[in-house]
Amino acid sequence: MFATYFFGAIFLIFLDVLLALVTMYIAYSHGHSRSKWFLLGLVLPFFSIFIALGVAIRDEQRAKAARGGAPAPIPEPGEF
Repeated sequence: MFATYFFGAIFLIFLDVLLALVTMYIAYSHGHSRSKWFLLGLVLPFFSIFIALGVAIRDEQRAKAARGGAPAPIPEPGEF
């Protein structure tokens, strides 16, 4: 009985950290702080991914508006 609860808790902790890492990756790939978004992912594991996606979409829309609707510049080979 104890082993079931123990492995269930370990699985939930693993899932929480995995979701926090996904949140961190989404936010970092759009220029945001890794540590803040990782902590947000730990606190709000299921909702943080949707929050990070919303922030990323908002940032893309703001960048597009700042360019005046022009397409995003194409990076040179070897640039990110």
